[in-house]
Amino acid sequence: MAQSKNAVVTGGASGMGLEMARHIVQRGGKAVIVDMDRDALKLAASELGENAFPVETDVSVESDVEAMADEAFEQLGRVDLVFANAGLQFDAPLLEATPQEFDLQYGTNVKGSWMTARAFARRWIDRGEQGRICFTGSEHSLGFQHDGAGLYTGTKHAILGLADVMRREMPESVAISVFCPGLVNTGFYASREKAGLEEDGEALRTGEKLMARGMPASKAAGAAVEGAIMGEWLIMTHAVAREGAKERWDEIEDALKRQAPPGSDDANYKVTELKKQIESEDPPPR
Repeated sequence: MAQSKNAVVTGGASGMGLEMARHIVQRGGKAVIVDMDRDALKLAASELGENAFPVETDVSVESDVEAMADEAFEQLGRVDLVFANAGLQFDAPLLEATPQEFDLQYGTNVKGSWMTARAFARRWIDRGEQGRICFTGSEHSLGFQHDGAGLYTGTKHAILGLADVMRREMPESVAISVFCPGLVNTGFYASREKAGLEEDGEALRTGEKLMARGMPASKAAGAAVEGAIMGEWLIMTHAVAREGAKERWDEIEDALKRQAPPGSDDANYKVTELKKQIESEDPPPR
């Protein structure tokens, strides 16, 4: 078993987040579990024992996130891992989805994950400490998986892009992972109810039946914790996700071969190289 780690888990009162926290505690570490649901937090903390610390937080609100990060260091002393895992999903064809559903999903899944990562990265750097942020992406981050989840898919594409840039901007002391699970057996499909929106009873029942056929939450969460501890950049759990990723890559490769083949003038427009040229031509003032 790998060395014990202290972790912060957003969306930690249920589903995969709760199981991530459980794996951390079982490894001998401590976990701050972060969620909006006060009752679920209390129950989760009681279930996990004295090494779990509940912190009620709305990750879409900056002041909440900053206060939570301060409390996490106060409770744990040392924070090794942060699982930016809080998320919402409302299935609907894109022409039927609402601006409110858009704002809620992007506010939690993308903005909340970014603000969580930023808060802890800044503190690690200021304190001269090391840590790893593990974003919860999805098989949807990799390419098209199924219809009906357009807004959610968009948030998970955004997570992968955000994390990919962040890992290159951070100093070596701050590492980044992206966890990309497929179908997992959780109560995630009840996001509408959790967000205070009107629920379609039939759609909820169908969704719950579908989720019940997914991978056990403990297995998927264990892969996330193990992958983060082992320093993986991408953490995969479902082989079926390869299909969407391959289809996406095949389309990209075909378009590049036909429209921007090797040997064309594309090399003249590589931004990283152009930045280096500009910096060498215009050295900063002393």
